[in-house]
Order: sequence, then structure tokens, then C-alpha cells
Amino acid sequence: MRRRLLIALLIAGACVAGVACSQLVYRSPAVRNWSGILFGRGRLLALTRGDGIYEADLRRGLGEWRYARGSDEEDQHMDNGKKRLILCQLISNAITRTAGACEKISDAQVESELNLLRQQFRDEKTWRAALRANGLSARSLRRTMAADLRARQWIARQITSHRGATEQEYRKFYDTHLQSFMQPARFRANHLFLAAPPETPPDVVETKQKAMESLAAGIKHGEKFAEVAAVASEDEATKTRGGDLGFFSDSRMPSDFFDSVVKMRVGEISQPIRTRLGFHVVQLTDFRPARQMSFEEVQPEVRLTIENEKRQQLLRRLVADFLNGSESISKRL
Repeated sequence: MRRRLLIALLIAGACVAGVACSQLVYRSPAVRNWSGILFGRGRLLALTRGDGIYEADLRRGLGEWRYARGSDEEDQHMDNGKKRLILCQLISNAITRTAGACEKISDAQVESELNLLRQQFRDEKTWRAALRANGLSARSLRRTMAADLRARQWIARQITSHRGATEQEYRKFYDTHLQSFMQPARFRANHLFLAAPPETPPDVVETKQKAMESLAAGIKHGEKFAEVAAVASEDEATKTRGGDLGFFSDSRMPSDFFDSVVKMRVGEISQPIRTRLGFHVVQLTDFRPARQMSFEEVQPEVRLTIENEKRQQLLRRLVADFLNGSESISKRL
């Protein structure tokens, strides 16, 4: 009985040792590189927390980059810097998938992502063909999407757990970027518009010009601007409110239109104005000079700007940590 127990213990010990040795061998970059070549995945380019990234993965990443760029042809002259950047992205993705493996997501989330992707194809046959062309099945794609969702959720938790900015930081940002919070001079005007863009035939341009001159004359002789605009203006967005354009600055209006408006006085109605879009009659109704906006006015914008910057910094630190956690990166790119 004692002998049988000893034999059983020896067998169990041998099994444990075998598993441990196989794990050590499997984690060896040299063994992983050899197995990648043997099974058609190419050389090992990086080993991240036990996950290998091979030449085949890089080729797929390059293919996705070319597809996003709108090019189906392989770029034979792509520099090593671009390849290395894509390899770094692959490493980051692999590590985030490992880090997020314990995140909880629902089947509904996965199905929603899958449906968004499926809708980009015209029918089920095309969808299945695309899966086969990429060596995927619906099941394997669902697993990949679930892993990506977990990774994204993990990253989101790292970001949201980070301490936000303080009131003092908001104030400091405002004080050092005062010029960014200058509100330019703003004008408010009503306009009557007849379209005559550059491609308009000359006889139509002439007809529109005469029509605008007639409308301007009617306004000059007492017709109400808002009523004329409501009937005759070809700007559908403003005619129902008497041609009111609201407040605007030079950044919102075509320069040829704005240059005419800045020469007007509040209450003045212009003669017909020709711009590249057509003919206008403008009534200037209000003017507000340029001014420095207060901290209280811009605080929501300042907060959003700083918090976005902090998120970007945190993401860059996460990526740097991911790359530092990579056990090996090929120097042969």
C-alpha cells in the first residue's frame, strides 16, 4: 500500500513538473518564434504577458490600416516607422484585452456591436463572404468583439477613476489662455436672398438681379422687410422668421457678405449686394462689440478642455506602460 502511494506521488510530481516545464518552454521567445514559423504565422515580433504577436498579425494590422485609408494595394515602400507604430498598437490592444478579461459585459452589448458591423454589408451573403475572406466565423468574431468590449470598458474605468482637475487648475488655464476666450464682434441682421451661384446662366443672373432691385425698391417705399422676406426670399432656413440670421461673426459668414455688413449702421437697410452665392438685401438689427468673456461664462468649456487633456495624458501613460510591459519587441522590422 505504501509503495502504491509512493508511486502515485511520483507520477503526480512528474505531471506537475511536466506542466511547469511545458509552460516555461512555451513562454520562451525562441520556442514561440519557432512555432510561429512552423504554423505559418511568421516570426515572433512581440511577447506580451504570454500572448505572442507574429508577422501574420502585423500583416493583418497593415491591411486594416490600408483599408481605413481607402487603399487596397499593398504599399511596398511603407517605412519601418509606420510598421512599428502599428506593432505598438497591436501590443497595446493585446495587453488591454488581457487586463480587461475579467470585465463583465452583457450578450446584448456584444450583439449590438455585431449588428452595427453587419449593417455595413448589403446582405447576409456578402457578410458571410467577408467573414470567410478574413478567416473568421460568426462565433470567433463574437468572441473577438466581446474581448474588445471588455478592454474598452477596462480603459474607461481607468480614466473615470482618475482624479479630475481642481478649480485652481481651471482658473490657471483661463488666465494663461485669455486670448482664446475673446468673443469677436458680432452682428445681427435680417436678409432677403435670391440665389445666383457661379454656375447660374447669365440670363438667370440678370433676371434675379432685376427682381432683387424691385424688391429693394418696395422695401424702400415702405413695405415691411419681414413680410417681403417671408414671400420672396430663397433662403428657406430664415424666410419664416423674417430673414433673421441671428448673431454672427466673421467666422460664420462668407467674407464677401460679412465685408458688406461691417460697413452698415444698426437700423440701416442695404442696397442689393452681390456675393458668390447670389443677391442680398440686408437689414442690420443689432451689434455687439468684441469683449473678453468672463471665467464664469467659459468655465464649462475650460473644464471640458482640461478633462479631455487629462484623459489623453492618461491614455498615453497607459500605452507607455503597455509597451514597457512587452517582454520583447523585434528589432528586425
